[in-house]
Order: sequence, then structure tokens, then C-alpha cells
Amino acid sequence: MPDHEHMVKRQKVLADFGEFSLRSEDLDQILTEACRLVGEALGTDLAKVLEIEQDGKSVFMRAGVGWKPGYVGTVHLPMNERSSETYSIKVAKPVITKDIDKEDRFELPAFLKEHGAVAIVNVPIFLPGGKPYGLLQVDSREPREFGEEDIAFLRTYAAILGPVIDRLHKSHSLKEALEANQHLLKELQHRVKNHIGIVTSLVRMRARDVTSEEARRELATVGERIEVLRLVNELLYVAGTTDLLRLRPYVMQLVENLCHVDEGQFGKVRLEFAIEEVDLAPEIAVPLGLILNEFVTNSLKYAFDGESAQGGVISVSVEVLEENGIRVRMSDNGKGLPAEPRPARSGSGTGMKLIGALARQLDAKLDWSSSQGTALCLEFSRR
Repeated sequence: MPDHEHMVKRQKVLADFGEFSLRSEDLDQILTEACRLVGEALGTDLAKVLEIEQDGKSVFMRAGVGWKPGYVGTVHLPMNERSSETYSIKVAKPVITKDIDKEDRFELPAFLKEHGAVAIVNVPIFLPGGKPYGLLQVDSREPREFGEEDIAFLRTYAAILGPVIDRLHKSHSLKEALEANQHLLKELQHRVKNHIGIVTSLVRMRARDVTSEEARRELATVGERIEVLRLVNELLYVAGTTDLLRLRPYVMQLVENLCHVDEGQFGKVRLEFAIEEVDLAPEIAVPLGLILNEFVTNSLKYAFDGESAQGGVISVSVEVLEENGIRVRMSDNGKGLPAEPRPARSGSGTGMKLIGALARQLDAKLDWSSSQGTALCLEFSRR
């Protein structure tokens, strides 16, 4: 019968294993540590965990301590009628062999004698719900009784192992499912991005082919708006997410692309950015991008009186406000808004109407000004 010191040692082993199993997410590492600690608690040199294979007809040595190299992870044992493992699982209780030389109930594998094992105890491990996982086996190199206290300790140990194994199995399954979904998501984003790119190219090709200047301008405008959607999907694809978009690279790339495309027609403008680091949901980033698209396009077309935009400046700033607020200010140093009619009030012009509609979609406070050029300020919540 274990003395008080041994009982305290076993309680400590249970506590140490419980703490270790909470820190680690590696099942093999946890099972190996379980074998090491149980051998330490019972004073045996050999211990192993046998896992029932998918066919239910055999077990393999998933983890172990004290065995020669090449056994753990490779040894497979049949679960037949003469198997002590099969019997232990069937009766759902520990099965003890005090001395394998005197054992006549079961056929024991030869490698046990090769390692000097004499006494063996099988302890079944069950997952929550009663499904058998396998067995914890402790092997002694000397004949041993394995008393009631030993068996009670091992049953407690196996009862702890079951939920730990179940948790890691579920965690692994969830991780695999998540990785599969992320792969599918990236594939879908990639296809959407490519499809939008194809539509953009078709619109631009059509714009080059039409003879009407008005139709060409309208198609070019449609292409630029589609480009906003393509850019959003591209940045989400690169980031590997669907939830949030980093605003700074999005705004800078969008504005730079617009100015680069129109550089041959309107001349080169200087761009100024002052954008704080913030992430926005795509449902906010898309209408904001369309507003930027309209403002920059109109600045290039009209702010500099239809002449070269050389020397012109277009600025965009983004400021994070309290309570998840965002202030976006876009401006140019052109000739400003016409005195009549006031676009902010009348909503004249397709671009102005679209900006107003998009601002309402964002539930944004919209403010136009025209002191030194044209400026548009938006304030909205990023929630």
C-alpha cells in the first residue's frame, strides 16, 4: 500500500499533467508526457498509450517512454480474442498481468519481453460519451501486484486523458475545417478579383471602340467605378480576410491609379496623403472608395479649368475620431466650385448626386467647401 509520500507524489503528478495538458495543443507531446509522469508516479520504466485504429481491428503505439527507438509510432497490435487490450476495452476496466511468463489468458507481443517487461496493467481510455479511444499501459520489469490504490490512480489518470484527447481531436478538426474554408475563401476571392478585372478590361476596350465622345466618357467612368470593387477584392485577397480592409494602402492605391490613368489627358498632379492607420469593413470601404473616385475624377476634369493639371495638388486625409468616428477630407487646389448652382444644395451633376447617395449609404455627415479649391469632408462611424 502506498505511503503518504507516494500518495502526495501521485496527486502532484495528476496536477502537473492537468496543467501541462492545458498549455499544450500537441497531442503526441501530451501523451508522451502522460507516459513519463505515470511511470514516475508508479516507479516503472516503461509506459505507453495505444490508440485504436480506424478499422477497429488493431491498435498502434501512439506514445511511450522507455522503449527502444523505432517502436513508438510504428508498432501495431491486433485486437483479437486473445488480446489483453481487446478484453480491457470490452469489460471497460483495468486488466492486470502480474507476470507475463505465467499469463495463460492472453497472447502478449514479443517486444515486451525484448524490453524486459514482466508485469503489465491495461487501463482503457474512453472519450466523453463512452467511445473507446485506446489504452494506457504501464509495464514493470519486475513481477508486480498493482494494488487497489495503483489501479484507482491509473483510472483517474485515464479519466483525465479522455477529455484532453477529445478536446484536441475537436480542436484539430476545427483547425482543418478552418484551413479548408480559408483556402476556399482565397480561391473565391481570387476568382472574383479576376472576373472583375475582366469586366473592367471589357469596358475599357468598348470605350476605345465607340465613336461617341460622350459614350466614351461614360464607359470610362463606369470602368473606374468597377475598378474600385476590383481593388477592394484584391486587397482583401492579399490580406487573407473578408472582414477588414486596411484603409491607408487602399486609398493611396486608388487615388494613385486614377491619377496615373488620366495623366496623359490632364497632366500630372501632386498627391498629398495624411492617413491614419485604420481598418474598415468592405461595406464601408466600397462606398468610400466610390466617393473618392468621383471626387478625384471630377478634380482632374474640372478643377483646373480643363487645362493641364500640371502644378495641381490633390490631397486626402483620414483622421480617427472618438467613439469609432472617421473624418475623411479630400481636396484640390483648383478653381473651386461654381457660385451657382451650389452643388451641395442642388445636387447638380451626376458625380455630385452619386456622392450624395453614397454619403447617405454611409450615414455620413457631408460638407463641401470652396475657399481655395474644392474640398469635401465626410464624417461617419466605422461600426
